[in-house]
Amino acid sequence: RSGENPAPLPRPASYLERKEDLLFDLDRELVPDVHHIVVDNVHRLPMGFLRDELAASPACLGILAGIEELPDDARKERLDRLREVIEGDTRLFNRISTSINAAIDVAKRQVRWNYKTAVPAYYPRTNSMNLLLPLILTDSPTPDVALVVELQKSGNYQGQTIVTMAQAYRDARLLCRPYIDWLSPASI
Repeated sequence: RSGENPAPLPRPASYLERKEDLLFDLDRELVPDVHHIVVDNVHRLPMGFLRDELAASPACLGILAGIEELPDDARKERLDRLREVIEGDTRLFNRISTSINAAIDVAKRQVRWNYKTAVPAYYPRTNSMNLLLPLILTDSPTPDVALVVELQKSGNYQGQTIVTMAQAYRDARLLCRPYIDWLSPASI
């Protein structure tokens, strides 16, 4: 009908409120929640990494023996036992934590070489932006997991958790197709 104004189009979705949501600032401190990463998310760590790091513990190696072939419920039971052992043994916890921190240092060096290494990701549950950093924990040239990094009100970053490569790809895809080689369907 002529003379009527059409209804206005909806505004495009806006995920970004500040540039810090897109770029990792190497001048800020990154404080990882190592307990959450190592204990609460042991199920996301690569089995090869766990076997290497826990090789000095016969109890842990027994828990990990054949775990990949178990049905989900039996695997979960074993991983729950592994959590208890790691949390109760400071030496084992510190060994894994040291390796995680070393992988984080490598990821920060990669960001220094190429700022696009830190991939922005949207987390719908909290309606927040995070950055994903690739962590290489095994001998593989590709990352094993991604560290979820969030800028805190203090001005520092917190390494909140780790996610699998499939989870990282999904969360990054909520914004746009990631243009970085470490986070692609081939890496999952």
